[in-house]
Amino acid sequence: MALAPLDWAVLALYFVLSLAIGLHYTRRASASTAEFFVSGRNLPWWLAGTSMVATSFAVDTPLVVTAWVRTGGIQENWIWWCLAMSGMLAVFVFAKLWRRSEVVTVAEFTELRYAGRSASALRGFRAVYLTLYANALTMGWLSLAMLKVLGEVLSVGKEWALVVTVLVTLLYGMLGGLWGAVVTDLFQFSLAMVGSVLLAIFAVDAAGGIANVLAVVGNPPVGASAGRDVVSFLPPLEAGGDFWSTPLATFLMLVTVQWWSNKNSDGGPVVVQRIAASRDEREALLATLWFQVANYALRPWPWILTALASLVLYPDLADPEIAYPRMMVDLLPAGLRGVMLASLTAAFMSSFVTFINLSAAYLVNDLYRRFLVRGASERHYVAASRVASVVAVVLGGTVGYFATSISGLFKLLLELGAGVGLVYIARWFWWRVNAWSEIAAMLTSSIFTAVLRMSHTWGGPEFTFPQVVLLNAAGSFLVWWAVTLLTAPTPMPKLIEFYRKVRPPGWWGPVRSALPEGSAEAAGLGRSLVLWAISTVFVYAALFGTGKLLLRAWVPGALLSAVALATGAYLWRNLSREKVAALLR
Repeated sequence: MALAPLDWAVLALYFVLSLAIGLHYTRRASASTAEFFVSGRNLPWWLAGTSMVATSFAVDTPLVVTAWVRTGGIQENWIWWCLAMSGMLAVFVFAKLWRRSEVVTVAEFTELRYAGRSASALRGFRAVYLTLYANALTMGWLSLAMLKVLGEVLSVGKEWALVVTVLVTLLYGMLGGLWGAVVTDLFQFSLAMVGSVLLAIFAVDAAGGIANVLAVVGNPPVGASAGRDVVSFLPPLEAGGDFWSTPLATFLMLVTVQWWSNKNSDGGPVVVQRIAASRDEREALLATLWFQVANYALRPWPWILTALASLVLYPDLADPEIAYPRMMVDLLPAGLRGVMLASLTAAFMSSFVTFINLSAAYLVNDLYRRFLVRGASERHYVAASRVASVVAVVLGGTVGYFATSISGLFKLLLELGAGVGLVYIARWFWWRVNAWSEIAAMLTSSIFTAVLRMSHTWGGPEFTFPQVVLLNAAGSFLVWWAVTLLTAPTPMPKLIEFYRKVRPPGWWGPVRSALPEGSAEAAGLGRSLVLWAISTVFVYAALFGTGKLLLRAWVPGALLSAVALATGAYLWRNLSREKVAALLR
């Protein structure tokens, strides 16, 4: 399909604005690695939080959400909805702790929390682990998603179009650092949301309106979702057949295990980088809260409505992940098609530049500066960071070139990280966790995933996704727990230093007893957990209440909306400056 001149003009304007922002912040980002990686720790909450949302709103998200709805119904989205529980835990428990730590990356945290050669080894190992595994896989599925979009929009040259897009992203990321990334995120997130709402309106209208969409998808068979209740928010209770292959088994695993066992259980690298860049602990808490609310309560429904309409318009597609860009091509007029393509490009670039910056931070802050070249000038390390950005792009692009499924890479990342979440939580609450605990969890989680996934190739059983996650979480826990008890604890002087700086809650009795002046248990955990529970109810009530109203289920929609309003009002009253200050003590 050929884009109209107006579409090309919209795209050109978008690229010019993105580059202009990067150029504007070049001098500021070049001042130091603190400016380049954490914006001089001076981001206001609304900018830091919006940057978190923009990064999570990647080009892959609407494509994979559409595919999940087409193949498993709305309830399939629990694969990411379950993470709202750990997300809200990050708001009220971990955001203040991360900001107090004043680290640049999650890898740097290891030498704040632990001591000795094991801590140094863990820092270096985790930097490589995150760059080669987590970030490369994420950048790979982002590249794959953008290729699928460009493949629908452009009849030829999609690979070259992706190269140009990546080069522009790399350029403003190298120039502006995190400052350029977060300011561009604000503009890109706004554009991406406008595009997703526009396509939802056009798609539902083309499918005959929401009443017709509900009538059609409510009468199976409809494409790949035949035989399922497509609009249900929960899986069917009837297990039938092999329980572990059912949606119910997956759902139960997600809401009981996955939310706390995943690699982002205490925040995750992207969120932590924005927390570290926030002005203070209060701004960090508010930024993380805004991210969770926008991520789960505001964003999903334009994508889901578009996905439901796609079942009416394209009941049979070999690749369900191309339904979203195909509707963009078929339904939008010239001009709006350019806006939509620019919005998806914005979604791609906002996420891609974040992982470029994060990978550069790991390679320079946690490897190059820490182990290879010490004592050089800040200008030298900023230059090294720009070289590392190129390395990160090559790694991510290589994964994307050989990948075939966005959803497959996403599930692989969940499986690989299922064994590390609990140790990441435990290190904040239990003084006995040491560097070997984390190393054991990271290694065993990867090994267990590989063994369970390949079991059928050598004659063993073929494990399903919920089985892999559950066995990985349980097996990794047993290994790292045993390693913790069999190895020496972190030296007491390091634990005292960490406790004084971060003031973590939980089981730190021996450390508090060793403090010369004595210390009471860190305040605020009980109230933090109450706010976590209420905020989790608020997010789910807002998410499902909005959905029920959009799908014309008026009574449950009204009831859920009332719950959202009540819990939201409670949270609002507890977010005054004075009450947040008390929470942060």
